[in-house]
Amino acid sequence: MDQLSLSGPVVFPTSGMRKHPLPETLAEAEKLAASIERAVRIETGGGVRNLHVEVSRTRVLLDGRCTTFYTKQKAQHAAMVFSGGRELTNRIEVL
Repeated sequence: MDQLSLSGPVVFPTSGMRKHPLPETLAEAEKLAASIERAVRIETGGGVRNLHVEVSRTRVLLDGRCTTFYTKQKAQHAAMVFSGGRELTNRIEVL
């Protein structure tokens, strides 16, 4: 049986999610990234170490480290609420 490797980037479509406005300025992108970071920290109980969120007009990128795939999934779901129509890439490593 083939094994599914989740160590690389995982991209999930976010259609149907509540849309947040696209950031028009760097300040708006930073504010949205901070909101996503806060939501991830709350949802995971601080379970993602070295959490970093990047937001652009077309994508949201999650980066960091955690100890379980469940925590990685919870982080992704928290970020999806804010990602709107943007591509969401979850590069959180499970160690």
